[in-house]
Amino acid sequence: MDHFERMYSLHQVLRGRRYPASTGELMELLECSRSTLHRTISNMRDFLGAPILNTPGRGYFYDKAARTFELPGLWFRRDELEALLVMDHLLKSVQPGMLRRYVDPLRARLTQILDAGVSGRQRFPTHRVRILRTHARCVPKSLFVPVATALIERHQLSFTYSGRATGTVTQRIASPQRLVYYRDQWYLDCWDEGKDALRTFSIDRMRDIEILDGAAHNVPEHELDAALTAGYGLFSGPARHRARLVFTPERARWVADEVWHHDQVGHFRSDGYYELVVPYADPRELVGDILRYGGDVRVMGPQSLAEHVRGHLERAVEQYGK
Repeated sequence: MDHFERMYSLHQVLRGRRYPASTGELMELLECSRSTLHRTISNMRDFLGAPILNTPGRGYFYDKAARTFELPGLWFRRDELEALLVMDHLLKSVQPGMLRRYVDPLRARLTQILDAGVSGRQRFPTHRVRILRTHARCVPKSLFVPVATALIERHQLSFTYSGRATGTVTQRIASPQRLVYYRDQWYLDCWDEGKDALRTFSIDRMRDIEILDGAAHNVPEHELDAALTAGYGLFSGPARHRARLVFTPERARWVADEVWHHDQVGHFRSDGYYELVVPYADPRELVGDILRYGGDVRVMGPQSLAEHVRGHLERAVEQYGK
C-alpha cells in the first residue's frame, strides 16, 4: 500500500466510524507500523486539513463539529479507479449499439461518479485514458439477448453450433451457467444436456438460438470453478499437468510480472533465468502463448508439451524454408 492509498484508506475508515479507532486497529487495517501511521495522520492534518482528533486510551476519529471533510482531487484508490475506467470502456465499446438504451443510463451514472472525484467541478479526463482491444469478435444483438435472457431467467437453450476446431455443425440443448468475457470475446459456460457435461461455447458461433420452456440445470459454483478454471486458459478442465517454462533473463523482466494462472508458481534462478510453473489440462491455448515468446522460452516439462511446441516451431520453419 503506497502513501496515497494509505491516506485514502485511513479517510475511509474514519469517516465511516461512529466510535474512535484504536492505534492497533488502524495499524492492522492500513498494514503499517506505528510510526508510519503517525506520519500519515500528521500529513493528513498538516497538508490536507483533516480534522483528526485523538482521545487517549480510545483512539482516533474525525471531529464531528468540523465541516464534512473529503480528500481533495481524486479520492478513488488506484484499483477502484481502474475498475471504473474499465467499466466505462466496456459499457461504451464492447458491443457498440447493443442494448444501448439500457447501457447509456448506466454510463451517465458512471460518468457522474468519475466526475465527483475531480476537484474544481471539472470533468474527468476520460479522453486521456486509452484501453486497446485486440482480435475482438462482435456478437450480434440477435445472439446476445436470448443467451443473456435464458441465463438470467434460468431456461434451457436450443441452438446449432459451428465449432472452429473441427468445422462441424451440431445441434445442442444446454443449460446456461454463466457468461464469460475473455480476451475480448464472449463465451457461455453451459451444462450440455446431450453430452451430460460442462462445455464452453463461443457465442458468435451459435445460430438458431431458441429459449426453451424447460428449467436450466444448475451446477454449483464450486463445481464450475473446479471444472472450468483449475487449468490454464478458457477451455481448461481439471488440471492434470504442470507446465515448467524457463524464460531468458531478457524476457524474464516481463514475464515475472505477469499472471498466467491463479495457481502459478514462479521464481528467478541464480543464472538470471525465470522459471514459471503453470497447471493445465488442454495444452492448445498454453501452446499459443508459449509460441509468442519464440526463442526466449523453453519448455522443460512435461515432454509431451515440449514436443507439441517443437512441432509447431518446425512447421513454422518449413513455411519459411519454402
